[in-house]
Amino acid sequence: MITTRIEKLKFIVEEMHLAFLMATHVPDHFVARTLARHILIRAENLIEHARGLRKPLNIGGYNTNHFNITKEAYADNFNEYFRTSRDKLGAHVQDFDFGKRLELWNDIEITKIEYFVEGAKEVYQSLASMSLPGYIQFTEPVELTDPSLKQLLQTYNLAEENIESVEIGADSLAMTRPNTTAALNFTDVHSRASQLALIRRWIKLQNELLSQLVPYPNLIRILKTRVITDIVSFSDCLVTRAVTSGAPQEMDGLNTLITTGGSSATAIDEFLAVSNFQQELQYIRAVRDHIGAHIEIDESMTIGSLVTSLDKYDLEEASTFYGLIEKVFIKTCYSIIYLRMYAADGERMYGILTSKANVGVPFVNATNTGIEPSLPIKAPIYDEITYQKQLSLWLNDSKDQRGYARHYFYNAFCGSEIREIIEEKETFGSSYRLSRHEFREVHSFILTTLASQLTDLTFTKILELLVSCGNGYPYALAEVLVRYGKNKIPEIRVWGLCRALGEITSYPHASAIQYLELHMKAVRLEIRLESVIALFKIFVRSEGLLRINNQNKISREYDDYVSGLMTALDSSEELLLCKLAFASKLSGGELRTYLKPFADNYHSLQNDIKHLCLPYLNDDVESAKTSVLQQLIDTHDYVGVCVHLAVNLENDVRKQFRETLLSACSSGLIVTTGHDQASRHLAMCFLMQEEHDKALIVSEDIALRNPDWLGAQILVAQIMGGMKEREDQAIRKVKEIRQYFKVDSTNEAYLSQIEQALSTR
Repeated sequence: MITTRIEKLKFIVEEMHLAFLMATHVPDHFVARTLARHILIRAENLIEHARGLRKPLNIGGYNTNHFNITKEAYADNFNEYFRTSRDKLGAHVQDFDFGKRLELWNDIEITKIEYFVEGAKEVYQSLASMSLPGYIQFTEPVELTDPSLKQLLQTYNLAEENIESVEIGADSLAMTRPNTTAALNFTDVHSRASQLALIRRWIKLQNELLSQLVPYPNLIRILKTRVITDIVSFSDCLVTRAVTSGAPQEMDGLNTLITTGGSSATAIDEFLAVSNFQQELQYIRAVRDHIGAHIEIDESMTIGSLVTSLDKYDLEEASTFYGLIEKVFIKTCYSIIYLRMYAADGERMYGILTSKANVGVPFVNATNTGIEPSLPIKAPIYDEITYQKQLSLWLNDSKDQRGYARHYFYNAFCGSEIREIIEEKETFGSSYRLSRHEFREVHSFILTTLASQLTDLTFTKILELLVSCGNGYPYALAEVLVRYGKNKIPEIRVWGLCRALGEITSYPHASAIQYLELHMKAVRLEIRLESVIALFKIFVRSEGLLRINNQNKISREYDDYVSGLMTALDSSEELLLCKLAFASKLSGGELRTYLKPFADNYHSLQNDIKHLCLPYLNDDVESAKTSVLQQLIDTHDYVGVCVHLAVNLENDVRKQFRETLLSACSSGLIVTTGHDQASRHLAMCFLMQEEHDKALIVSEDIALRNPDWLGAQILVAQIMGGMKEREDQAIRKVKEIRQYFKVDSTNEAYLSQIEQALSTR
């Protein structure tokens, strides 16, 4: 008994030193305090085990006076300084006064933390004079003298620092971080949502650090226990835990608070109904109780057995479970308007002047006021070297780097040196209006870059950059595309230009309109359709805005203009494709904003689509196919309409039109509307074209948005099962579904079919 407790005390002291090492060498104060929470938890564990050791020592005849005085002095100081922090910010995340929480967080600083780390060693060493069985002289862990580890920690920083970007902070400690927005969350439901946002941050940064410390198993164990403990805290904040009334752990979860406030926690309720939430949480809680928030007090469980069980525990399983409940939280936030800000936590805002001032204090020097002077904002440099550097950032896959680059070019498009003034003349009968537009140095850079030897992927990404900046000064951007388009370029790039012009161009812009009208006569159907749709989008944006701002004043009649566009089409098939594209853009794309002034035209468009589709629905017994068609049109699911027709044409002589329909959806000519049924049909479209990778991307996105929809999870497994290179992932996915969800006989049959197909391949 004595030996087992001594081993646990030594383990606790060692972990406190290792946690202190990590906290004092990471450069970010918020990350340091996040890691230092482990010291608070282990300090409480030390007190509990030291007190449990005194009785057997007394029974054994040992003099425990010095040991008792040392540990109780340690316990008194802990209760004064960190007992509440351990309970509210470490082992649990519970309700607390907003200001007091900030105060306690700032109190977690190097001087106080070091006192408890060294004090823990002193408590352990006070046993040395007793010559106890199993007592081993304390020596500092070898990691403390590893220069490579210290260097790794010192260079670690989860978020890239940039004084020209501000992070959206919706968590309850956002005020303690520089360059971060913050909100006062005083109502119960907002307070709970902010706590959940905070735990998401903790888990994210701990997982990030965990992945970098793989060569250090002792540090991995610390981070592993922190992640497990935080997952349990996240679960308890999300879903009300069933505990004895009046228990310290009693707390309303977000689901209860939402319902109490008169809203519906549908996403949480439906997830609880279809998942094995409580069962899986209990497995994780058991690990947390034995070696996470506590060190098991039972003498029958040695520290060796506890460490072995922790090492064997599959953190990936816990992370998969957490991934589901995290997505449930995000879906809940999106479904309730006053919680949407919490889904945006961690996003970046660019171009805002930032300040280092905040109510936080440094972890390493808490005597500092915590208010650092703001650095001067450097004026942007507009020259070719900088353009090239920023373009390289845009071409990168990093979300942050692309965000910085997009903001830079957005400003450059209106702030770099003027090279040319373009005059645009718009006539109104006998009068006219003259507008002047500036073609700048940066526009010339983009034009020159487009004309250089680019890969198609780089060309596409540059178009994406221009489109993303198109709501600022669109005229010059469209002019860049038109001037580039006058060169002899591949048809695939002509198609891309037409699409981009449809996104950017606004009236009046004669050269852009002429370019699109010219390609309405192109030989290739894809280019003809894309130019027609681009002109349609330009018309709807311009005319729609005019009607909205002028009480439905009409400049040009919809029917007259659209009829003119249709003259470019050669057949009923092309007409159907075009009308499907028009309807999908109006109901599911960015043009939805302008739908109201064209509501009657849209209704007529739906009727036209139905009549044009009917000839392709053969053998329509009892009008079943027509009924499905009507339902798809009524739900604005025009990708679904295409899939419906394609299924019917599979063995038809008009099979070529089937491929054209599917291609129109997969290329984005016909877009999905804003519901999951349409996205699922897009995945089906890719599958019918045997583009399994793209189908998987769409289906995984649906599953991530809908962790409470078992069918979406099974669809992912089915698509993976059809891909030879994804067989192992399909097997894991099937296992996860059975583990985390309540699978009925129907869904079990689907899973068995996947396994059978894999076994016979």
